[in-house]
Amino acid sequence: MEGINVWIKQLQLVSFGKWRNQTIDLHPQFNYVYGPNESGKSSLRAFVTYVLFGLSATDRDHYTSVADGQLGGRLIITDDTYDYTIERLAHRNRGKRTGYVRGEVMTDGQIQDVLHHVDYDLFRAIFSFQDRDLNAIRHHQSEDIGKILFNLGLTGSDDIVDIEQSLTKQSDKLFKKQGRKPPVNQALQQVKTLNDEIEKTQSKEADHATLYQEAKQLESDIQHLRDEDERLKHRIDELHQLLQVQASIEQVQSLDREMASLLDHTHLSQDMIERYETVKAKRQERDERAQLLMSKMSEVKTERNRLMAQSKKDHFPFTLDEIQEWTVEWEHKQKQCHDLTEQIRDKDKQLSDMRLPVENDTLRTLAVSDYTRQTWSRLAYDLQANAEKLGDLERRKRVKLDELKALETKQQAIKAQQLEEYKRQEMEQQLEQVQRDIASEQVKVFSRSANHASSNQPLMNGSKWIVLLLATILAGAMWSGLFGDISVFWPFVVIGTGGLLSYGLHRQFQTKTVPRERELGEHDDLQQSNALYETKRTLEASLREDDEIQTERRQRQSTIDYVNGELRDIEAERLQIEERLDDLEAKQTVELDRHPWLERYELEQWDDLAQQLINGQRLLEDMDQLQHSAQSIEASLSYIREQLQRFLSYYMDHYNWQDDETSIQLVREYLNQERDINEHIRQQHYWLEELEKQLQELNDEFQPYDQAMQDMLSEVDAANETELDDVIQAFATYKELDEKRQAAYTHVKRLFGDMTDDLLTETFHWGMLERERDELKQERDKKQNELEQKRQRLADCSAHIKQMEEDGRLSDLIHERSKVEDEVKTLAKEWAVLQTAKGLIQETKARYQHDYLPNVLKHTAHMFNTLTGGSYHEVQFSREETLMVHHRNGVWFDVKQLSDGTADQLYVSLRLALNASLHDSKRFPFILDDAFVHFDGERYERMMSMLINQAKEQQMIYFACEPYEDDSSIYTVHINEGQAVTG
Repeated sequence: MEGINVWIKQLQLVSFGKWRNQTIDLHPQFNYVYGPNESGKSSLRAFVTYVLFGLSATDRDHYTSVADGQLGGRLIITDDTYDYTIERLAHRNRGKRTGYVRGEVMTDGQIQDVLHHVDYDLFRAIFSFQDRDLNAIRHHQSEDIGKILFNLGLTGSDDIVDIEQSLTKQSDKLFKKQGRKPPVNQALQQVKTLNDEIEKTQSKEADHATLYQEAKQLESDIQHLRDEDERLKHRIDELHQLLQVQASIEQVQSLDREMASLLDHTHLSQDMIERYETVKAKRQERDERAQLLMSKMSEVKTERNRLMAQSKKDHFPFTLDEIQEWTVEWEHKQKQCHDLTEQIRDKDKQLSDMRLPVENDTLRTLAVSDYTRQTWSRLAYDLQANAEKLGDLERRKRVKLDELKALETKQQAIKAQQLEEYKRQEMEQQLEQVQRDIASEQVKVFSRSANHASSNQPLMNGSKWIVLLLATILAGAMWSGLFGDISVFWPFVVIGTGGLLSYGLHRQFQTKTVPRERELGEHDDLQQSNALYETKRTLEASLREDDEIQTERRQRQSTIDYVNGELRDIEAERLQIEERLDDLEAKQTVELDRHPWLERYELEQWDDLAQQLINGQRLLEDMDQLQHSAQSIEASLSYIREQLQRFLSYYMDHYNWQDDETSIQLVREYLNQERDINEHIRQQHYWLEELEKQLQELNDEFQPYDQAMQDMLSEVDAANETELDDVIQAFATYKELDEKRQAAYTHVKRLFGDMTDDLLTETFHWGMLERERDELKQERDKKQNELEQKRQRLADCSAHIKQMEEDGRLSDLIHERSKVEDEVKTLAKEWAVLQTAKGLIQETKARYQHDYLPNVLKHTAHMFNTLTGGSYHEVQFSREETLMVHHRNGVWFDVKQLSDGTADQLYVSLRLALNASLHDSKRFPFILDDAFVHFDGERYERMMSMLINQAKEQQMIYFACEPYEDDSSIYTVHINEGQAVTG
């Protein structure tokens, strides 16, 4: 499937994160999937990854349903030839990926072929991209960004940078050419020191090395002699055992040759011979009865062949049932065709009566729907509503302006009534002076009243007793009136009333007798006090009136400020409504530019017009479907006409078909004639089958005897009965020879066991084997003598070496050097492994840099030039394993000299270039998750334009938070809270 474009046709989410039983259809080109944060976009991207490649246990737990524990779903993938269903459900097939095509289960290899052998790592590095990839690049040091982008273009991943740095760091920890602290450097220095000390010690013990080498050589020679002695001993034992069974082996081999000429018939017996005679007699009886049945069968076949020659059915390319169906279908479809023609005329008349403003061809391609009708209706409503709001705001503004003007006029009047500051201060000072004068007068009045009270004190005391007595009399009267005799009540009343009158006349008299001088003094004091109090009231009233004026002025100023605030709010709201009106009028203009015929209608009529256009489109669709059905029926009639005319041509030469009842009647007549002939043929065929069945029953009846004969011949491997006697004699001879062979075979097997069968197939020269055994015994004796001599010499050397090592430090130094050398070897192997791995990476990078990277950089330069608006037109790699870009002003820039935004564009260009480089061999969907959220408007539009253009050759799935402004040219999917709406 190399080079075939594979794209995801449908997502079937059974249970994944917040998604439950949802189906999302996708487009083969650009798919814009948008929705707010936490709406399920990342879950969709993880769902595609899970179904195709799987997820880690942690990620699976994150997306598993808490309610039912389910996880998984299906992807419908197509190559425009077949639809492939890729399924992965946690509760089915142990969560493994399963594929289906045309109802059959696919092997994992077939699924990999469909996916172009794209695995998880290749998908993550090449065909998947998200904003966090850019964030990861930004977090690196500026001097590392060039290398990261270089390795990204080289391998599709920036992991190679971390691997190389890790290998270099680990190898430098082990060994550096000029280092001192690495363990290999320290160990080598220690070996050098030990070698110097050993060299000094060896000058005193020069013979130690010679003896040591000789001892090593003696140990090697002794081991070699031991191995040789063991080999000789093993071979001598084999030859001895073989010679022991020589007679038995020769006897078995001789009997095998003699028995090979005889047949092995172990089941032959006298009973078999008796059965053979019985079967032979039964078979003769069967042959006579079969001859009679076969004669009858010959007569029936002759009659059947005559009828078959008369019938033309075998020449037909169709069956009689098909002809019968065609005759019925012809009449039915003729009626259907007439009905469809009438329906098309009715639909066309309805469409003409609607008097739509566009032609039928334009109406078919017109992009109008319920959404268009709702849009136009909402546009008319919004324009009217906002115009009414604007008029209402103007009225409110005029009212508030009038109210503000009245308040300001009143405020000026109140300000004119308010006292000036200096006058108020004078009045407050006057009020304080009057209050002091009133206090002085009150002191004088109090003093005079005290003197008057002391002179009238006896009189006041007498008055108190008189009042108390009169009150007692009145209380008794009331008590008598309420609870006693009413005649007693009135005397008490008269007495009390008289007493009160007397007390009043007495008090008046006492008042008139006050001295005249006191009355005159009190009169003067009263006039002066009244004058002071009147002045105080006047001043307080004036100050209180001024305070009320100030309070009213502050209240009115607050009201003025509040009205001004309302005016500002009204103005802000008016500007917003005018802006909305401008936007709505712009939308109206766009609709008029798109559909110029809308100018003939008022905006309020657009809603009804859209409904009429929708109804017209539906009528056109119905007419197209009816016409298609009529054409299909006409094609069926043409086919039926051709087949029926072909049927009649077998009976009538040069017959011309007529679309009336005449031709159909002829078809029925010849059809009935053919059916009668075929019925007779069927009867003859049935009789022939009956005869064949009788013959078969006869054969079945005698089948056990035939089978018994075949079994007997098979058992004895004889061609006929004549050979049976020869077989019996051969069997007796064979049995006798087999008993002798078994005895000899048992003797050999006691010694050689399972090797017996292989041993008996070989040919032996017994004389040569005896000579070989004797020669090996002599050779072994020589080797044992030599071994003893070597052992004695080794003991002498070991004693001398032990004595020399006990006398000095040589053994300790040698042992210590051996330990250090072993340590060096271990560290050197580890260092060599790291260096080898680093070298392989560098070699691979060099080969990729020469063969693969130029094509990637070519695609990168083209895309980078497009994204930057032609600012950069060439991208190259440097010897320092970084990227250089060529500006249009002729200057080359290192990647670390670029701005963050331009570096992001270069990174995106590399990722898309890698995808383009693999596109010819691995056409796989490209998935982007909110990848360009940090791009400004111009860069974002260039990026989206490039992706939409690339989507013409490769499916693109773009996840975003906000809707795309110009979504008319792309396929959109709006998701929110686990729900998806395609458009």
